Amino acid sequence: MAVQQDIESFFKWVADQRGEIDKLPNHFSRILLLSLLDTLARCARPTEKSNRNRFVNFIDSYSDWVHKDRVSLPQLRYLLSDEPKAIKCEQLLREVESRLSRWGYGKILRPEEADPLSKDLDRFNQGKCENLIERARYASLLWTMRNFAVHEFRDPGQGWSISDDNTSPYYHGHLNSPSNQHSWELYIPCEVISMLVLSCSEGLKRCFARETRNPYDSFSFGSSWFSDEG
Repeated sequence: MAVQQDIESFFKWVADQRGEIDKLPNHFSRILLLSLLDTLARCARPTEKSNRNRFVNFIDSYSDWVHKDRVSLPQLRYLLSDEPKAIKCEQLLREVESRLSRWGYGKILRPEEADPLSKDLDRFNQGKCENLIERARYASLLWTMRNFAVHEFRDPGQGWSISDDNTSPYYHGHLNSPSNQHSWELYIPCEVISMLVLSCSEGLKRCFARETRNPYDSFSFGSSWFSDEG
């Protein structure tokens, strides 16, 4: 009974924090929502030493996010362009360029009409190319966004809110100056991150209830500032 009470108490706290965060301007709510996802990830996987693995695996396991396995073609192209030719990802780069050439300018593009699923690129999953595909996957991009928000107090890329429909990520065109080059910018609305907090929290709560685990056991409490290091 005590464990069940602690489960209810912890996840009520998460819901209350999410509710308060959602009232804030986007720039602040984005940072805090990503931090709340970090907290939930720590709760789910307290022994995982890699912060990145813990965060991304948590999104994969508990979010039920329909777009988590989409691969951002523009971001993958940037990654491929930054790699030395010796990496031998020319075929993957040609595939990315071919897919991007079919995107139509002058409109908002949603993930399901723009980006492939990671399984659609399985034939290119070899060596360094596989790692680059994973880095451009939406669940991994959320980790990149988290790092920009927490460490630099800013968003990655040049995407901004231009749609009234914030139920999913989207791309919009951007004309870069002074080069006058067009780019596709991925924007992930705060509403999407808030819904991920909700779905992850609900999934994790069911897991803790099923396994009769106490969420507070994932954290150290006391006077020491160093007990949670690592």
